[in-house]
Formats: sequence, structure tokens, C-alpha cells
Amino acid sequence: MRASIGTADEATVRLLDSLAIFWVVFWLVVGSWTGFTIWQLSDVGDTVTNSGQALSSTGEALQALRELPVVGDEPGELGDEVVSTAGDIATRGQEIQGQLRQLSLTVGVSIALMPMAPVLGLYLPLRLARRRELAAVRRALSSNGLDPTLERYLAERAVDNLPYATVRHLSDDPWRDIAHGRGRALARAELVRMGLRPPTGS
Repeated sequence: MRASIGTADEATVRLLDSLAIFWVVFWLVVGSWTGFTIWQLSDVGDTVTNSGQALSSTGEALQALRELPVVGDEPGELGDEVVSTAGDIATRGQEIQGQLRQLSLTVGVSIALMPMAPVLGLYLPLRLARRRELAAVRRALSSNGLDPTLERYLAERAVDNLPYATVRHLSDDPWRDIAHGRGRALARAELVRMGLRPPTGS
């Protein structure tokens, strides 16, 4: 993979970049949508909490009946049990809401990051390495133009990466031409393949 990215032509690299960006955006959307869907389910916790609060109001009303002398303690005792149960229900509703929201974040992030890991961990470093290499070639061209060292380097890359027919069109004997410092046509062709503009007048 390193060789394919490092030596690929500009069109291939752009295609790989587009695929990588699509892959990252796609899984970001899927992860975000999944997390948002689970987050919405946390409203169940609100419903349970509200039910507990409503039940608590009913229990308090039953507790108030113990104040009436003709009713007795039974409604009040029932009200105590209802209020206690209602408090447990309301507390559980809050716990459910918190757990579902935590789950939504965990699942959403996991779904987004796991498929993205190969791109972020493998492709991105190789892509950045290629970018640094192109920047180094640009600086060399800007400082010294197509000097003999850079010319030989690029000409050898051309022999390794350009189609055979293209190499033969540029040189009948590329290795001989490179050895004798006549690899300028190959070097310029490699610059074009890499997406760089050959220096004018060279």
C-alpha cells in the first residue's frame, strides 16, 4: 500500500482521496444518526419519571385521607407505599435516561471510529508522507531547478512507474541515458505524472 500511494500518479491519488473522504463522511453520518436515534429513546426515561411523579401525587392524596377521622389509617398506609414506590420509579426513570444517553454516545462514536480506523491509521500517514515528498521536490525545483541529482532521481522513478510504451517513447535505452545524464525527458514526464509542473526552459 505504501508503494502504491507513494508512486501513484496524481489522478489515482485524487481518486483515493475522494474514496477516503467518502468513507470517513459516510461512517460519521451513520454513527451520528445511530447515536441520535438512541438519544431520542432516552425520552422513555422522562416518561417513566413523569409516571412516578404522577403516582407520587396519588400516594400523597391517599396519605392526606388519614387525617379524616372516619376513614382510618388504611388509606394513609397505602399512600405511604404508593409514595415510596413512586419515588423508586422516578429514580429509575432518571437512571434509564442517563444510561440510554451514555449508550448513544458510546455506540455512535464506536460505529463512526471503527470503520474509519484503517483510513486514519494507515492511509492518512502514507498520504501525508507523499505530500511531504512532493513538497521536498517542489523546494528542490525552486532552489536549484532540475539539477543532475534531482533529474536522475526523477528519471529512475519514471522508469519504475511509467508504462513501458511511454518510457520507450521517451528513450530508446533509459538506463543508458540516465547513466550518461540524459534523463531529462523522463524526469519531466515523472514530474507531470506526480502532478507537478516541470520548470520552464529545462
